[in-house]
Amino acid sequence: MRAIAKLRSLSEVTDQLLRSDYSAEISKLPREEVDSVRLERIFLKTLVERYFTLARDARGKAREFIETFATRIEVENLKRILRAKHAKEKIEEHNLMPLGREYTLVNFPALMKAENIDEVASLLRETVYASIGERLDTYARTGLPTILESFLDVTYFGRVWEKLGRLPDRKDLEWLIGEEIDLRNLQLIFTLKMRDVAPRLIEELSIPIFYRLRNSIIRRLVQGGLDDAPGILAGTSYDSLADEILRKTKEPAANLEALIIRRLYQDASSALGNLFLEFGYVVSYLLVCEREAKDLVTITTALDLGISEDELQRRLVF
Repeated sequence: MRAIAKLRSLSEVTDQLLRSDYSAEISKLPREEVDSVRLERIFLKTLVERYFTLARDARGKAREFIETFATRIEVENLKRILRAKHAKEKIEEHNLMPLGREYTLVNFPALMKAENIDEVASLLRETVYASIGERLDTYARTGLPTILESFLDVTYFGRVWEKLGRLPDRKDLEWLIGEEIDLRNLQLIFTLKMRDVAPRLIEELSIPIFYRLRNSIIRRLVQGGLDDAPGILAGTSYDSLADEILRKTKEPAANLEALIIRRLYQDASSALGNLFLEFGYVVSYLLVCEREAKDLVTITTALDLGISEDELQRRLVF
């Protein structure tokens, strides 16, 4: 990926990718029609296929777990729709990850046509996300789409954690899932504190699953100031991350997600070398595939927009 990130044209990138798993789809594109939008669809389509190919090959409780884990794609699409409705922007199929109807019970075409967020919530009544309607008043009062997105995370990780509990050998996998839950809670807490959201509400919105971040630590983070975070997280596996996040919050329009997700993907890459023949290896592989797809989208979009190499390097998560 580092070598691809140093290439300075889309043609160079596609030539490199013709020697990869993306070659079958990229080779179908006439050279003059290659652009970042078409390449993004190929990268994301390949990622979705990887998720559901592994799910089809699994059996029993392992298959149930992978299928539930793969609903992160469904959740990502729901977040994209909520953000578009919040911003009163049009959203179309090409703006979503290419999730086939056979893989979801959510009526995404209807959601994209919805007039507003209230209508989106109404259309989700017959799904596992039905309770999102309970957050509408809080969303209306704060004007923050994060209020609704955090509900999706609570629902998603609750389902994944429940399926995880049914697996006989889950120690290594629990580490990966628990780490992501911790990281998502850190992202939520810091993001909402930057917007001066009341501590009680932040605590209510957090994912109620505590891995390395015990409930008492979450409460102290919520109640304390941003500058208190490094001291509160001292001695945890997130102490160095706290310093990075704190520096990031001082920047204009700080986006913490890239920082948080980079840590998750680093852990997944490390796990690939240590969990061979373990079930955790499968999830590590999928997370690394997710990282690869995101970085390829970032690289090709940057080349299309003429973004500098230095800025591109800052945006990558590898």
